[in-house]
Amino acid sequence: MPALRFPDAEAVFQEEFFEPLLLVAGGRKPSVSWMRQLLPEFSTRWCADSGLISCFEAGFLPERLVGDGDSTPPELWQQAVDAGVSVTRHPVDKDLTDFQLALFTAGDEMHGKPVVVTGCWGGRFDHLWANIFSALWAKENGVRVLAFADEQEMLFLLEGGKSLDIRLHNGERAVISLLPLTAECAGVNLANVRWELKDSLLLQKRPYTVSNRTEKKKNVSVTLQKGILGVYCGWL
Repeated sequence: MPALRFPDAEAVFQEEFFEPLLLVAGGRKPSVSWMRQLLPEFSTRWCADSGLISCFEAGFLPERLVGDGDSTPPELWQQAVDAGVSVTRHPVDKDLTDFQLALFTAGDEMHGKPVVVTGCWGGRFDHLWANIFSALWAKENGVRVLAFADEQEMLFLLEGGKSLDIRLHNGERAVISLLPLTAECAGVNLANVRWELKDSLLLQKRPYTVSNRTEKKKNVSVTLQKGILGVYCGWL
């Protein structure tokens, strides 16, 4: 089964996917050292607007830059253009966010390509909420977002009928939360944590499965029969 490898974790999905796209968004910047360790796992790298700043700081240029340019220093944007980055510039006044435009462009140009997003945390709650549910929306356009991640937080998107095993390199300091992203998540099993679940029904309107703790150095195991579940990992 395919795995996503991060500097501080490894996630194994029970589903087929190949060569995910790394999309750098314009939220909280991942640390430079974390980003540089992550880069070898991704041969295709895009960014949305001010995600370009994180790319420059980590010492690489993305293949594609999508956005309106309102939050990126003009000189960096021009450097990307001069270096031959493929740029799609949108007007500032528009209905979709830069992140949504980048996702939908990926769907148009690389239909079926899985995506991992970084530069997605921090800042305003409405942006974060929109980013997460935009990932579900993007599935309608042929984009499967697998995870949102940086060195502080990760959110894996698990679909019904699938399973996920997560190995955290610093698991003794980690918290695990299950966040229903559909009205119901049925047949939820959670193992190798302090409070385990077996064939449970989780409701979006009753989010009680938060701040669980890992058990020793075992892999966290999650299975889901129906729905879409956010599997959150954070470090204390």
